[in-house]
Amino acid sequence: MIVNLYWITLFVLLPVTVLHMSRSLLAKAARSFLAKAKRHTSDTPPPSPTDSVTGEDDHERIKDKEARAFQIKFLKVYLFAMAADWLQGPYTYPLFKTEFEFPEKTVASLYMTTFIAAAISSLLVGFLADKFGRRNACLAFCLIHSLSALSVLSKDLKVLYAGQALGGIGLAMLWTVFESWMVTEWNTRKLGDERLGTMFGTMTRANCSAAVLGGLIGDLAVEVSGTRKGPFVVGVAIEAIAAAMLICCWNENYGQPKDSKEKRMTPKETLRQLGDIKIWALSFISCCWEGTNFLVLFFWPGILQDAHRRIHGPDAEDVPYGPIFAAFMLAMILGALLFSAIMKRKKSRLAWPIDPFQSPSKTSWLKKAFTNPHNLMGIVIFIGGGCLLQSAYVPIEVLAFFGYLLFEFCNGIYVPCVAYHRGIVVNEGNRAGLYGLMKLPHFLFVIIALATAVEDPRHRQTVFLACFSTLVAASLASIIGLRGSAPEEKKPENDMEQLMEMSDGDSFREKMLTPHTLASASTPTLSTTRPTTAHEIIMDKQS
Repeated sequence: MIVNLYWITLFVLLPVTVLHMSRSLLAKAARSFLAKAKRHTSDTPPPSPTDSVTGEDDHERIKDKEARAFQIKFLKVYLFAMAADWLQGPYTYPLFKTEFEFPEKTVASLYMTTFIAAAISSLLVGFLADKFGRRNACLAFCLIHSLSALSVLSKDLKVLYAGQALGGIGLAMLWTVFESWMVTEWNTRKLGDERLGTMFGTMTRANCSAAVLGGLIGDLAVEVSGTRKGPFVVGVAIEAIAAAMLICCWNENYGQPKDSKEKRMTPKETLRQLGDIKIWALSFISCCWEGTNFLVLFFWPGILQDAHRRIHGPDAEDVPYGPIFAAFMLAMILGALLFSAIMKRKKSRLAWPIDPFQSPSKTSWLKKAFTNPHNLMGIVIFIGGGCLLQSAYVPIEVLAFFGYLLFEFCNGIYVPCVAYHRGIVVNEGNRAGLYGLMKLPHFLFVIIALATAVEDPRHRQTVFLACFSTLVAASLASIIGLRGSAPEEKKPENDMEQLMEMSDGDSFREKMLTPHTLASASTPTLSTTRPTTAHEIIMDKQS
């Protein structure tokens, strides 16, 4: 049963995810092959770039190449840092609970130490990173996180509490300084808000891919070392690689371009930004969803293990934590792929908003709901909360497992979506500092929930019911509070203005404003000659 449920799910999700991730590359290769074959059979020379694209298209292609180059530069460092953290995640609770045999209260207090340290340090690390450099802060993260990982080699509670405190500081840095460095560099290169949304989708997919490998490598490390301390030691080696790449590949970043004449914002000026309702909405949404997400990470091993023992008896072996975590991350990748597809569609609609075969005014409300990022985030938050209720209140192993899978799919949509909104709403000056302040309610949420932890399945149900209530409020905050935060397509006032916006030259305006068309547009006529339709004008322009 344990192999059939978890390993088979992993082996089904893995090829599906890989196929969807490589679909665009395969389609591009197929189009290139067919184009070459067509030119070969027709004996026509390939079109010149100056003949087929406009200056604006050339600019967009250049920016796309710059964005891809920057993605590689950032991700090859970021993923090593994240992989070290992913290695430890699935094994922290089993290490403390099963191998060290600590009671539930002690395990919860160790987790609380992490989040208390993260809450306190979030008030400082962002502002220090903006002052002394975000690359230096990333290097400091590698050192602090490595010391935290090495602390599990001792069973002494004092050492473990100190290690968890260092882990909390590293956690606050991991969620602020890396993303802050990336967003500022992105804006310095002027790569565009729509590409930024796609970038966050790519980050989430790559991050989840690293988590999948981390889960499998962690499981292998446990098998080889015979202890759950193995993944923590491997994580230290990965941190060293990330630090070396940071030194070689990244430039320093203080929150503003080097040639900027504006002064860096003081902490007091940064606090004034908290008057923006969208900052409050993002903070509340992040508090509810990400706090719930960490409670899921704390509770899911125990919930699945209890459900497994109901079927196989109290002496049943442990569920495979690494493969389960890898399956969760694959589901998260599929969610991030969906978000990236929506953002690409939104970008193409902003660039070419008119379909000549369909009236642009006839847009389905359902389509609008799923293509606006704030509406989409509100929908997935509500669905994810329902999945948690199902997993907590239906103590059946298969249903609980697939409920968590669907929750992680929603998480894959949420993560790039909220990062996209943060990149647009938060100003550049002291971005890392404000990110840290926005994380503070999330840490307090987890601390309060862990403070009530007891070893009782009914307590878990109560916690998830409370989480569902907060997620309903977060869903409303996303739909209402974030309205208008992302760039929307502008609706032209009339059909004539729509056609004008499609033109990139004066010839089209001259064709539209001939005496015949002006007369037919201004005065009624009884002429039997059929007027030129908008679709014919468009096709004429394209030809």
